[in-house]
Amino acid sequence: MKYASKSSVDRQDGHSHSIGAALTFIVILLGLGVPVWWNTTTVQRASLPLEELSNMAKVSGKEQSFPILLKAINDAQVMANKLQDVLIQSKELLNYNFRVVPYQFSLEEVKQFSLQNSVDAIDMYFEELSESKLLIDGLSIVEVPSHFLPSGKACVGRHNFLYISEETNFNSLSRILHSILVIHDSDQNSITHLPISNHYNVLLTLATANATQIHSTLVSSYDGNFVAFSKKFERVSDLSISSQVIYLGNGHIKANYDTDTKKISLNEEKVVSLINILEPRLGSQLSSDPTFHWVLYFPHVNQSPMYIYKGSSPVVTNSVLSPRWNGGGLQIVNEIEHSFAGLALCQLRNALGIFSLQSKDTSYVSLSYDESGVHAWELYLLTRRRTVQFLNQATITLKSLSQLLKQIGNIVVSEEIRDLIVASVNMGENSRRALKSGNLQQAYRDAQASHKCAEKAFFDPSLLALLYFPEDQKYAIYIPLFLPIGIPVLLSLRSVYKHFLRR
Repeated sequence: MKYASKSSVDRQDGHSHSIGAALTFIVILLGLGVPVWWNTTTVQRASLPLEELSNMAKVSGKEQSFPILLKAINDAQVMANKLQDVLIQSKELLNYNFRVVPYQFSLEEVKQFSLQNSVDAIDMYFEELSESKLLIDGLSIVEVPSHFLPSGKACVGRHNFLYISEETNFNSLSRILHSILVIHDSDQNSITHLPISNHYNVLLTLATANATQIHSTLVSSYDGNFVAFSKKFERVSDLSISSQVIYLGNGHIKANYDTDTKKISLNEEKVVSLINILEPRLGSQLSSDPTFHWVLYFPHVNQSPMYIYKGSSPVVTNSVLSPRWNGGGLQIVNEIEHSFAGLALCQLRNALGIFSLQSKDTSYVSLSYDESGVHAWELYLLTRRRTVQFLNQATITLKSLSQLLKQIGNIVVSEEIRDLIVASVNMGENSRRALKSGNLQQAYRDAQASHKCAEKAFFDPSLLALLYFPEDQKYAIYIPLFLPIGIPVLLSLRSVYKHFLRR
């Protein structure tokens, strides 16, 4: 009997020890192991203003204050009020939030008019003044004596000035403003060949079939025109201009010879073969910035003069554009002329989104371009449109990023990414406030910064690392890890449950 009771006690002690060991293992696993595993496998996601991102909207026309400085010889305040009323009532300008500010000329400034002999001279005079003092960020309407302008007409200056006289009708003036604004702000013209960027490359290539035909004067002529343009365009973006000369051997391409005119004709479709020959020799780009290509091709002496034909008609400019060159193109040159640089510069303007006035409205005249080939008011309107484009692209990028982070929970969001997103949102709000107050330069700088931060956050490598990591892959990783441990734990729980149930 003693032996039997001792054996029973031993079994009970052994059972109690096994239950205690099971409880200890369960407590360690659930109390320590699971929390450590949970914390080490949880995806790091810094807090983001997701609600604010999802509510972001594109910039509307009414958010943009369009300041106009009316500088008058007579009563500036009365003229400003009258112009303000006309602009508000104009159906064509409903999408613009104009703010007309009066500026009364002093006697000394009026006296300066008598020293000038044309609107051109006055335009240069006011440009010098605007660099040292005056004005607000916007367009200026300047009243000049009537004898400087044709009766009732206005004059569009090279700088940020539109000249009128006391004979100019304000209703006509509103139509002039509409003609100037619509070509730069329309949705169709906002889509340019070159994407908006803070930096651009311009590559001018002289392709010749003769090794002795360098034409350094032509290259320097191109460089001179483009340098003047880039110096003025730096208010908007930086242009990096470079030129090169490439040789094409014998340079013979398939072209047709017209015995009557004794000219070599090249059909516009066949120019593609010439572009294919040139393209590998243009050189690889060392920069990711958008690049504008313009090629001057001097044909071989045996194929000169050569002219590009579209159907049966010759192309006046003897050039063809290439979509692959971001709005650039190729021009066949038979004789050296300085006017060739003007065509390339004109196409660069179009590629960058600068469009010339082509209205048939006879109520105004326009001053000719200086050597830079661009008016200051054109750059002003381009800056306005690019500010909106930068803000809208930043908005689209941030909203896309917000949706992506909501849909894919495995993407790591570091504090650096959060700081970029918050900075983009804040700079965007600052830009919108500056636009509303009429401070365009500040709005443009903030819009650039907002767009840059949004793009940098969206394309950060840390976000892309787990972009295509499917949820079901977790089961393939964790089941082999937890199944061998989980089965004994479940059995132990069953034993512990029965043990305490018997007691």
